[in-house]
Amino acid sequence: MDYGYRMLRHVVAQVFGNFGQAARLTLLLTFLPMGLLLVLFLSTGATLDPSMGQGDMPNPGMIFLLVLAGIVVSAITYCWAAVGWHRFVLLEEYGNGLVPRWHGGFVLSYIGRAILLGIVVFLIAFVSSLVLGGLLFALPGVVSLLVVTGWVLGMSWVITRLGLILPAAALGEPMSIGESWRATAPVATDLLVPLFIIALAMSVLGGLVNLVFQGSVLGFIPQGLLYWIQILLNLSLMTTLYGTQVQGRTLN
Repeated sequence: MDYGYRMLRHVVAQVFGNFGQAARLTLLLTFLPMGLLLVLFLSTGATLDPSMGQGDMPNPGMIFLLVLAGIVVSAITYCWAAVGWHRFVLLEEYGNGLVPRWHGGFVLSYIGRAILLGIVVFLIAFVSSLVLGGLLFALPGVVSLLVVTGWVLGMSWVITRLGLILPAAALGEPMSIGESWRATAPVATDLLVPLFIIALAMSVLGGLVNLVFQGSVLGFIPQGLLYWIQILLNLSLMTTLYGTQVQGRTLN
């Protein structure tokens, strides 16, 4: 498990030691889809005030188009940011101003592999949830909560072990899901340490934000920042695994 703690320290240092560069490469692209969707939503004449009633909501067709546009824009901007971060860490490639360099082929490959990874993980989650579903009814509430927590951690573990295909796509390198799984086998147990501690830390900090802001709109700002930092930490964990398990690098 000592290697797991070393991975955690490396990932945290990678993000916060390059915080300015991380912000320039990923911050705008992470929140751009949300801002665009909000502007488009308000431009339809809709209101965010629930007291105004449903008469101020856009028609269902408009909502569908907005959601579809949001999915497409989000996929492109998120994957663009992820490619930029992977390439910064692994190739020391700096961005252009507030965004990473545009590598259209790598971004499209990243989107494709992310979709493939999502399908595989969905199938694993679906089958495993069916098995667990029957057991949860027979277990006490506290035990059920622990089982569900373990299942969520387990799915994060599976995603990370299969997810080396993503930094590979950012570099334009071929890699299959099976190759990713085999590459991470030597650190499979150690990987649980950073996954658990990152998830726990983000959950505690998110709870504190909710406690302080009590549902206030202002709470969206720190929650958004926590969301962004968690994305960076998860990306950095995959990047670190790719560097050590595929490229043969050593942890600092």
